[in-house]
Amino acid sequence: MKILIYGFGRMGLTHFSILNGLYPKLKFYIVEPNKIFRKIVEKNIKAKFYKDDSNLKEAFDLTLITTPPSIHLMLLKNSINRGDKKIFIEKPFGGHTNINYDLSANKIYIGYVLRFNPCIQWVKKHINPEEINSIHGQYLSNTIEKKPSGWRNGPFSGVLNEMGSHVIDLIQYITEANEMDVTSSIKESVVSDVDDIVDATLKTKNGVSVSMYFNWVKKDVRKPIFSIEIEKKDGLKYFVDQQQIKEYDKNGVLINRLSVADLAEAVPYYLRGIDFTKQMTDLMDEGSIMANINDAIGVNMLMNKILSYENYPRR
Repeated sequence: MKILIYGFGRMGLTHFSILNGLYPKLKFYIVEPNKIFRKIVEKNIKAKFYKDDSNLKEAFDLTLITTPPSIHLMLLKNSINRGDKKIFIEKPFGGHTNINYDLSANKIYIGYVLRFNPCIQWVKKHINPEEINSIHGQYLSNTIEKKPSGWRNGPFSGVLNEMGSHVIDLIQYITEANEMDVTSSIKESVVSDVDDIVDATLKTKNGVSVSMYFNWVKKDVRKPIFSIEIEKKDGLKYFVDQQQIKEYDKNGVLINRLSVADLAEAVPYYLRGIDFTKQMTDLMDEGSIMANINDAIGVNMLMNKILSYENYPRR
C-alpha cells in the first residue's frame, strides 16, 4: 500500500509515526520542500523523499496533506487529478475564505481529531440530537502572546479558523445540523490582525440554540481548554471536555460523572493520545467517524457567516 505525505512537520511526522507503527508494511513517499530538513530526516526515516510532486504521476492508495493551509486546495487538486484513492487533509481546511469549493466525493476527509475523543463518542452514542434544546462550544488558551508572522496572521488563520473550527465541527457532528443562522457575532483583534476573540450566537433550522466563545489571548488560562455544554429538552444538562462528562439534573445538581479513564479503550499504538491513533485507524478502515469534505465545507461556510456578520457596537 502506497502512502504519500505532503509536508513533514509536526502533523506529518505524527501521522507517519502512527501509521508506520500500526502497519509496518506500508510504503511511504514524502514531499518536503525544505532541503536541509529533508536531508536530516531521510537519514532516519524509511521513506522516499521528494522536494515536490512533479515526478509523482501514479495514483496513491492514501494521501495525507499536512502543509500550511494556503496550499491545501492546490495539493488536493493534484491528488484528485493523479487519481489518489483516499485523501486526508489536516485542518484548517484551506481557510474560511474558500467557501465556494464544491466537491461531493466522500473519500476526502478532514482532520477534525476531536471527534475521536472518548467523551465526544459517549455524547454521540447517548444523546439524541432531536432531544437537544441548546448547545454551547468554547475554546480558551493563551496561545498568541505576540503578533504572529506568515500565514498565521492572515485569512487562513485566526482563532475561529484554527481552533474554533474544531468546536464548530463538534457542534455539527453532535446536533447533525450544519445549516444555522447567525443571530449575533462579536469579533476582536487583540494581538494579531485577524480574530483573536469570537463570541457568537446561532440558531439551527430545527430551532436548537447555539452559542460559541473562542479566545486564544486569555492570559489567565494555563493550558488550552475546549468544552461543550448541552441542555436537553427535558432539562438535563451535560458538561463535556477532553477529560470528563458531567451530567446535571434540571435543578443543576450533579447526578453522574464519567472520566476519560472510564471510557478509554486500548489502542495498539499510542502517540499524542488515543484520539490521533483512532483517527488513523478509522482513516485506514471505513472512515465512518471522519469528517468528510462536505462536513468541512459546512464548517467553512458557517465561519464565513460568523466573521461577515455585522452587529454593533463591536468591541
